[in-house]
Amino acid sequence: MQTVAQTAPKSFYAHLNGVSGILGQHHDQVLFFSYDDGAIVAVTSYAGLVILAEAGLADTQQLLDTLRGGYAAVACSRLQEVA
Repeated sequence: MQTVAQTAPKSFYAHLNGVSGILGQHHDQVLFFSYDDGAIVAVTSYAGLVILAEAGLADTQQLLDTLRGGYAAVACSRLQEVA
């Protein structure tokens, strides 16, 4: 039996200065995705940051899709596997 390496990045539910969202790391940069307005900001100071719990796979994927330009950009940029 072999151990399969985890390929999905982890993200965490968090509050940054009273705003709810998801905290994740992308290319060695810590980012905060706000639920209120959909803004993505780089976390430069950890004052006012409260990490609550690990986010699920679906919420992490939503964050990654948003970083890549949204659902339409992801769907249109994937390679077609049908010949």
